[in-house]
Amino acid sequence: MTRAGRMAGVSLAWVVSLFLGAILFPGTVRAESLRISGTGGAIGGMRFLAEAFRRAEPGVDVLILPSIGSSGGIRAVLAGKLDIGLSARPLSPEETAQGARETAYARTAFVFAVHPEVMRSDTTLAEIVEIYAGRKTTWDDGTALRLILRPSADTDTIALWMLSPEMAHAVERSQKREGLIVAMTDQDAADVLERTGGSIGTTTLAMAVSEKRRIRVLSLSGVKPTTRSVRDGTYPYTKTFYLVTRQAPSPIAARFLRFVRSPEGKAILSRVGHVPLP
Repeated sequence: MTRAGRMAGVSLAWVVSLFLGAILFPGTVRAESLRISGTGGAIGGMRFLAEAFRRAEPGVDVLILPSIGSSGGIRAVLAGKLDIGLSARPLSPEETAQGARETAYARTAFVFAVHPEVMRSDTTLAEIVEIYAGRKTTWDDGTALRLILRPSADTDTIALWMLSPEMAHAVERSQKREGLIVAMTDQDAADVLERTGGSIGTTTLAMAVSEKRRIRVLSLSGVKPTTRSVRDGTYPYTKTFYLVTRQAPSPIAARFLRFVRSPEGKAILSRVGHVPLP
């Protein structure tokens, strides 16, 4: 990881610490407040849901807080600092034993995206392997290719590992390469893709659509990642989003979970790159 990447990690940890500490003060949270955070990929869609839920229940203040990652969201729920965590991975047995409960609510395409000026609309898994392994370092027009990594324990990195044995080996090599940018959160990754010429990295369809990101999402071997291609299985690579609560969530959290899975909630998710689950 570059020095800038390490500094970003320290900065993120400091911001998260301040955020989690601030919400401990009871005077800052109303009785009918709902605090939600977690994986950045789900934040954009959750904002649309929160807006509709506020209209349905005007006395409720839904606070969609900055991303702290899947594990951060789960830990904050278990510590009583969040009402609902957003996770891009299922709970571990240890987290379940500590009292966490998960509700899978949507899937979305796990995608490769590039800076908008990169003249590409499609890629292949074989090419992605070459990029992560460091064997492909320029685009077809000779432009320098800038690979944007995620931390080794991030759900995007884990998803890459699972694509194929060749991809797993390439990802392992990429984590050892010097000078690459490591984006600490989903929002950081999208920010870097937007501003770094020649860049390529991972994100989700849900995030690209819900946040109207200025990046180009690539098709894979000619298959475009859409809600339809995710639903019918023609686009094979997906991530599942989970709502995480305590075993006995607060009444307002329980109502929000029902709203997310209601016809209105599912319609909202479908419009912003999600495939709602039954």
